[in-house]
Amino acid sequence: MKIITTLFLFVAFSSAIGQEPIEVKIQDRPSSVGVHPAFEVIVPQATRFEAIDVLKSDFLPRGLFKKNAKVKKVKDEWLVDDVLLEDITSNPLDVITQVSSFPGHIYVRFFFRGIDGFLGEPNISPQATDAALQFVRDYGVKLYRQAVESELAEEEGQLRKLTKSLDRLSRKNNNFDDRVGDALQTQQDMDYEAVSRKMELKEAERSSYVGSEQLDDMEDQLKSTEKELKKAKKEEARMKRKIRKNEKEQRDLVLEIEKQEEKIEQIKQKLDNIR
Repeated sequence: MKIITTLFLFVAFSSAIGQEPIEVKIQDRPSSVGVHPAFEVIVPQATRFEAIDVLKSDFLPRGLFKKNAKVKKVKDEWLVDDVLLEDITSNPLDVITQVSSFPGHIYVRFFFRGIDGFLGEPNISPQATDAALQFVRDYGVKLYRQAVESELAEEEGQLRKLTKSLDRLSRKNNNFDDRVGDALQTQQDMDYEAVSRKMELKEAERSSYVGSEQLDDMEDQLKSTEKELKKAKKEEARMKRKIRKNEKEQRDLVLEIEKQEEKIEQIKQKLDNIR
């Protein structure tokens, strides 16, 4: 099929983030009313739902009660009859829209039918055709911006989740530190108590006034104190292992956050470069 006219919308972009330019062109395409010139645009990242939603909300005029022009879906086309698009022409137009989805992008095609035929045909005013090209260009930019804004919002949400996870790890690590401190204090208390009980037991063993039953009780108390001391040492070691694991998780998460922040900056740059 012969390409009649081509208009490039140059979107400044950085090759590092792989941004694509938006290209609007007029090419003969089949439709429900035959093969006619279609104003075709490829929009990265966008979805079919977004394509029609943006068309309804931002590019079709509103009526008396601020409702959009009625859009009818017939098979694989969206139809709007007798709509006045003053940016294109002062005469009503029938607009046929087709959207084809592919991985990573969509094709959107517009057919504009006026009283004298389809815009883009040789007999139609070049000014109306240029205005329609501008209309579709503005639409493609709007749709692309919305898709990138959605991507940005999603990645910023992911960053918030990562930051919350880091905060939780930090609070948990503080708790581990407190428990290590408690275990060390318990060790200090039990160590002092164990030394005291050992001294008391030795003195009692040398005394002729202390019976065997009392000595057994003192030995049991010493064993109990030593058991508590051992338990406190195990708790300290266990909490320190948790702290080491937690700190590693924090380091890994900080790296992930830094990568996520860099990703967000790239998306922001991509968004800023869309014109």
